[in-house]
Amino acid sequence: MGQHQQSIEQSKVPISEQDIQKLYDMAKSIRYGSITLVFQDGNLIQLEKNEKVRVK
Repeated sequence: MGQHQQSIEQSKVPISEQDIQKLYDMAKSIRYGSITLVFQDGNLIQLEKNEKVRVK
């Protein structure tokens, strides 16, 4: 296990493995835009994907 992964596991990360998978899937499908993580009281409550469509 890498040092980065150990530090993530040692700290209390308010993001579940399921939410990380959702974030990963969103990131794979976006070409231009942004993904926003919304937290409330230290917990992830929402993922927002804002995709831009370029018109030439």
